[in-house]
Amino acid sequence: MNARSTNRPLRVVGAVLALLMACLMCGPTGVASAAVAAPAGDALSIGDPDALGQIDLYVDPLCPFSGKFVRAYGDEIGQRVENGALRVNLRFVDFLDKYSASGTYDSRAIYAAYVVADQSRSSDVTWRFVESIYAKDHQPKEGGSTDLSNDQLADLANQVGAPQPAQDLIRIGLPIGFDSHVIAANNLVALHQFPEPGVPRVVINGQAVDEDSDWLAQLPG
Repeated sequence: MNARSTNRPLRVVGAVLALLMACLMCGPTGVASAAVAAPAGDALSIGDPDALGQIDLYVDPLCPFSGKFVRAYGDEIGQRVENGALRVNLRFVDFLDKYSASGTYDSRAIYAAYVVADQSRSSDVTWRFVESIYAKDHQPKEGGSTDLSNDQLADLANQVGAPQPAQDLIRIGLPIGFDSHVIAANNLVALHQFPEPGVPRVVINGQAVDEDSDWLAQLPG
């Protein structure tokens, strides 16, 4: 092995570290009224903290029923968030991580959502990213032969207007700032307080509701 081949990996590592430092020094960008991702823990919050309507929403990125729920209610949730009438505390779990083609899809998608929220500080951008990973053309199939790579998740972030540092962090895929396994584990503990700890699960005022019911009618606004 010559000196040139020995130095090449060091240069690559140096470039990655420089990119990470640039992302971290850049910090969150965008509007101040934004979604705030809870560090190292439970909820990724979207919408006005003082909104009259407040829900906790438990979902799994690979879960087909979670996808069906987001596709059915996504537009109205987004509209209520935009109008300041609804606050959504997204609580991701990773039941199906091992059933994804990569074996890591749930954890990578959760991390991507947190990075988009943290870097954009925009409820609109964050919710549109969540909708995009559950879109019929994008959500991988449980037990399927493929899922989304980090590059594909970063491309979705780009399409919804997430800032470049968010895209770069998603592509690198290292758990910088957020540990999706800890997030999912904490939310799994919280989910098991309910009699039927499955997803999707909508919780209003601490009570689980039937997500197939007209649960939006129970909320003001």
